[in-house]
Amino acid sequence: MKQKIIYLGVVGQIAAGKGILKDYLVDKLGFISFSLSTILHDELEKRKIKKYTRKTLQDLGDELRKKYGRDILAKKAIKRFRVSRFTFHDKIIIEGIRNPGEIEYLKKLPYFILVGVKAKREFRYKRLLQRAKPWDPKTWEEFLDVDRRDLGADQKKDGQQVGICLHYCDYILTNNKSTEDFRRKIKQLTKEIINS
Repeated sequence: MKQKIIYLGVVGQIAAGKGILKDYLVDKLGFISFSLSTILHDELEKRKIKKYTRKTLQDLGDELRKKYGRDILAKKAIKRFRVSRFTFHDKIIIEGIRNPGEIEYLKKLPYFILVGVKAKREFRYKRLLQRAKPWDPKTWEEFLDVDRRDLGADQKKDGQQVGICLHYCDYILTNNKSTEDFRRKIKQLTKEIINS
């Protein structure tokens, strides 16, 4: 009998807690994770661009979707799974989903579940400053700009559309309290997903 592969997509607002969800699934349940933004980082490396911001990543994602189709990052991710170590893994996280075209493509997989992560802006900005990724915005104004764009404000169909993507989710987790509270929610949700 063919082994069931669980593909768990993760979509969410900037600094809402997607990383906490991913770490829990990897550490506690043996998932392996791949971020669609890895494709963007790799492309920037090919172009020899070493210093970049979140806006650079957003621009590149938009450029690739416009040129090759809204599902291009998802297609590239699945292609990598099929020719890499992911091939033999039965629980795979696909994170960094930012466009409905990616979801539409991933929904064609035999067993795909989409989980959304949301949190209030103030909490997310505080977490963003704490994690201090080099490409993250450094001020509230910069954060608002990239957050609005990420959510889909004034974006074309091949742009960032996290706000719309959240409407496609099978499950939504909110992360407005402590990390411990969020982990409890994740634990409860994963019991439901894994046992279904």
